[in-house]
Amino acid sequence: MKISSAIFNVCIASLLAGCGGGGEGEGFDYFTPPTYGSIAINQNTGAGGMATSYGSQSSANNNALKQCGDSCNVVLEFGSYMCGALARSDNLAFGWASDRKKSSAESNAMSQCTSRNGNRCQIVLSNCNDS
Repeated sequence: MKISSAIFNVCIASLLAGCGGGGEGEGFDYFTPPTYGSIAINQNTGAGGMATSYGSQSSANNNALKQCGDSCNVVLEFGSYMCGALARSDNLAFGWASDRKKSSAESNAMSQCTSRNGNRCQIVLSNCNDS
């Protein structure tokens, strides 16, 4: 069966219109791949590592562990459009949290650190995934 080019063009135009366009930036919602973040800590030394905006959770975890050093464990994983924060105190109490807003992640991490009897907790790591 042979389809004329005119019918083919009408079908393609209809298909594009139904998908949100096809013209110069009108109606397109480009797919943004997910990103992943991770925080790792060593509770004995106070070391920490953070990785954000990686293409897979395992890559984010591996990079956070690499930054942290020996004997570290991943304590937080977070996904697209999320922020992570790590608070640490003088007596090595930790708090960690994630949220869509960086300020909220930091506030929650500080509260967690304080609730674990942390003395003079402060944010030591904080960042957001790009997407």
